[in-house]
Amino acid sequence: MSNVPYFKAKEIARRAWQIEYNFTDREHVYCYLVEGSGAALVIDTMYGYGNLKAFCETLTDKPLRLVNTHFHFDHTAGNFDFDRCYMHHADIAAFYDSRVSTPEQMLERAREEAKDEYKAAMEVSDFCAARDMNVYPLYDGDLLDLGDRRIEVVDVGRHSPGSVVFIDRALRIAFTGDACNGNTLLDFGNALPVDTYLKNLLHLKSFQSEFDMCYGGHQVFTSDIIDEGIELAARVLAGSDDREESVGLFGQKVIYAARHGASPIERADGKSFNMSYDPDRRFAGEQQPRVIDFKPTTPF
Repeated sequence: MSNVPYFKAKEIARRAWQIEYNFTDREHVYCYLVEGSGAALVIDTMYGYGNLKAFCETLTDKPLRLVNTHFHFDHTAGNFDFDRCYMHHADIAAFYDSRVSTPEQMLERAREEAKDEYKAAMEVSDFCAARDMNVYPLYDGDLLDLGDRRIEVVDVGRHSPGSVVFIDRALRIAFTGDACNGNTLLDFGNALPVDTYLKNLLHLKSFQSEFDMCYGGHQVFTSDIIDEGIELAARVLAGSDDREESVGLFGQKVIYAARHGASPIERADGKSFNMSYDPDRRFAGEQQPRVIDFKPTTPF
């Protein structure tokens, strides 16, 4: 194991930390640690660079419990440093199918992103290997008991079928993953229809009076981002959105609901929330049974 400083942490509230990578100046990706009197909750594990579990143990002496906002690999690749995790039941199968990176592949990607002074020092042993691990289901309304505080699970499925938000009422913070942000990707094949997403955003809004901030996997917003998401999703369903054509994460053609400004996460009208979507998957239609076709799930 090398001495590369993979992580840095910022205390965002009492006994709560935002953790990000320290070895690179590239994309912002965050995970979180919230300490209770009986246990400390790790929320997401980012790309799996470095040993996140060991770093969290420098911040707290409480036993660590791991939860995921959804199954995508930029939120779960570091899970394998832990012995178990919890995620929404709708994402568990996809998590198992998406364990695709070897430590050697992760080392190659990390070196491409690393500051020059860290590239040569990185070792394969700095990266966790995908393996079998215990994964337990979460459901809407579950309470995560950390001793002197409880955190509620809220289902906001759409970006992935099992996307969830974790609400800490004591801190007045919602840990939102990728459920509602400035580049909410809703065009993946396993994402849910836009009308389902709107329903789930309205469900999240019913808790809005209980938190002030949304700490996400890539961005941080005030709780007003939820209102912007509801407004724009409703425009998509009404056919009155901007329908800006763009290129998706894997090179596919996608539609963005709001026109971009100067950057991929900036709206031309100055608002914050934006979403990509498949124009053929706006409405769920009549409720159909879930069809299991036994095909492997892609990482997104």
